[in-house]
Amino acid sequence: MEEYEEAVVSARDRTDYALARVTRAKSMDELVTRMDEAGVAITAAANDLEDRGAPDVFVDENEKLVKALEALGNDVGLTAEQILQPGFENLLTGARGLNFENWDKVNLALASLVGDGIEVDLLSPH
Repeated sequence: MEEYEEAVVSARDRTDYALARVTRAKSMDELVTRMDEAGVAITAAANDLEDRGAPDVFVDENEKLVKALEALGNDVGLTAEQILQPGFENLLTGARGLNFENWDKVNLALASLVGDGIEVDLLSPH
């Protein structure tokens, strides 16, 4: 169980770090680049967690977390792509932040694992 817990914490920490980097962008170009990189990093964290597998008792929760991470990575990456499309340049003008439904799903999956005894923090709001 300890190895699985370490894998979950690693996936969570990698995701949180990638999202935090997005918020520190100093320009629109840097924001888009960091969003694209975050999408890749979050998807990689999901893939690593899936490849590692989970003890039988956590298989369902692991699948939910992997799917939520993959979806969040996809959301972030696709948003970066959309910002670059003609007509969407002002997508973030006046925005106070981005809200991804799959961020909530990741936290729900993490909370479920916490309830089952895995010591992991939820994703921080950024």
